[in-house]
Amino acid sequence: MFPIQLAHAGFSMSSDTLSDSLTTQPAAEAGRIYCVAHCYGAPLPDHRSPSLSLLTLDSSGKELTLVQQVTLPEGTLMPLSQVINRTATRLYTTAGTHGIACYELNPADGGKILEPPVCFAVTPEPLPTPYGVMPVDIALDKTEEKLFVCNFLAGTLSELTLNAEGQAVGSPKICSLEHPGLPEKVRRLGPSAAAQELGFPEGFPEDASHPHGVACHPKGKWMVACDLGTSCLSVFALPLGHSFQTGKPDFVLKAHRAPESNRHYSAGTRLIQFSPCGNWLFSVNELDHTVSSYHFEETTGKLAATGAPQMTVPQDWLDQVPPRPYMYNAQPNYNSGLAVSPDGRHVYCSARGHDSIAGFSINSNGSLTPTRQRWTPSGGRTPWSLAFLNDEYLLVTNQNADDPDARRPCGPGSDPDRLAPLGREPGNLLVMQRDASDGTLRPTGVRWEAPHVISVQVAPSSSQS
Repeated sequence: MFPIQLAHAGFSMSSDTLSDSLTTQPAAEAGRIYCVAHCYGAPLPDHRSPSLSLLTLDSSGKELTLVQQVTLPEGTLMPLSQVINRTATRLYTTAGTHGIACYELNPADGGKILEPPVCFAVTPEPLPTPYGVMPVDIALDKTEEKLFVCNFLAGTLSELTLNAEGQAVGSPKICSLEHPGLPEKVRRLGPSAAAQELGFPEGFPEDASHPHGVACHPKGKWMVACDLGTSCLSVFALPLGHSFQTGKPDFVLKAHRAPESNRHYSAGTRLIQFSPCGNWLFSVNELDHTVSSYHFEETTGKLAATGAPQMTVPQDWLDQVPPRPYMYNAQPNYNSGLAVSPDGRHVYCSARGHDSIAGFSINSNGSLTPTRQRWTPSGGRTPWSLAFLNDEYLLVTNQNADDPDARRPCGPGSDPDRLAPLGREPGNLLVMQRDASDGTLRPTGVRWEAPHVISVQVAPSSSQS
């Protein structure tokens, strides 16, 4: 199927128009995919409105259909993470200064999104910045009575209590994580040009605690959060108690230090995900271009590294590409997405800069080994989120797409580093097919194009039948 082209300036088609003009596939024949396209141009937010879209991929994997599209609440910034409950009746998304936006979904009508959402704060007092406290990652506990939130700019974690209707009740519980101080190595380097323009402090993001990833153990006893600022993995027993209120986790593990050749001091733990069995925890690390694996001891909540961290981009490529001062971390690459295959055999990471997806096999001891393929192009520029639709299909979101004229070999205006002009820089959702035996990925040729697609979430499989 040809990509669906949308108007670039905030998706001019209304959700009613889209719903009437496109056919909803029966739930039993399609996988339901929820995408957020957030149009923003660093360092300042873009004027175009972020949108939440419902798509389906048919059972043959050959047709991606846009079913519905709604506009997120006015002023929503950085909607980086979504989570859907088991019955696929609620979708929660981070929503910047709005905190969390909760949408009701209708499984009886193909998972359609019902409006308007209910928004609730993640902290009692938001920060006076365009992004507020900047919630960046969320997770539901096993009972789906608690929602955990990482507040990147505030340096805090929040626990929200949900009622039977999935709405937050009472005040959120807040955990402030400790920070040991700015590493001298980072202090000597000073901030990048982009960090200065954004008004970030010296040494950002290693200047302070910046929680960025949260995951709940499959059996419901533990919650783990990772901190991009300190590169610490913090483990809390559930239900939360004194350790959360005092900011002293039940167990803390400091991730590895970055190589001396790296601009940053530590790994920069960004997102974490448990294996389906819960024995292993994986961390994609933004600042030193790696992915780490850990053994998780279910009875004690202790983590232990299993094998060495694995590079997600080629070292020789890093050595040849100069720093990019317009990126806040002034490096040629910064990792983003993380996905573990449902069968527990493979891990994949996205690399913004190298614009690729790295694949790894999970060994019997939890350590990682690169797949035979190792890297595959992401199908666009600046890949963010990854999600498995099922064991066969991996979904990849690209914030930007190439300027086709610039990327044509020897064509007019050929320039491999050029992006499409402002306002014509569509991103995309790309469908890749995984070979379960060796983990290799193959682009299916199926994609959906929209401005700056940065996150994707899939309805639980049990709700799609």
